[in-house]
Amino acid sequence: MPIAKTGPLLVDTSIWISADRKGHGTLKSHLAELTVSGAAWICWPIRAELLIGVKAPERWVMLDEQLAALHHAPVTDDTWHRAARLGHDLARRGQTVPLSDLLIAIAAMDHDLPLWTADTDFKRIAAVAPLELDWFGVGTSFH
Repeated sequence: MPIAKTGPLLVDTSIWISADRKGHGTLKSHLAELTVSGAAWICWPIRAELLIGVKAPERWVMLDEQLAALHHAPVTDDTWHRAARLGHDLARRGQTVPLSDLLIAIAAMDHDLPLWTADTDFKRIAAVAPLELDWFGVGTSFH
């Protein structure tokens, strides 16, 4: 699998989950490199999605502490407002995108961070907004 960029990236939930699966050693290794170098960013919607999926209570505390150490793209009132507008615009085109993905996309755009993802909802967002995607480590922009 091609490797994602080495500069700062907002790392989507889909990448964190994929890196945790068997057979994705290269992905896991690159994500670890980005994390150690400070180039892996998250935002609260990503952090919440990851924490919601944790099965063991002791793992929840450990993961929460690890995620807290990463750079966070803030989600502000303006982020929420712009996410609502983007969701509205997409809905007028007959496309529904989860609210968490809208917030993640706006956070990435607000901080000029490419979004490293494997979630196709972001392709629909990038079709109507200046969202730079690093598609599952391929480094392809869809904006």
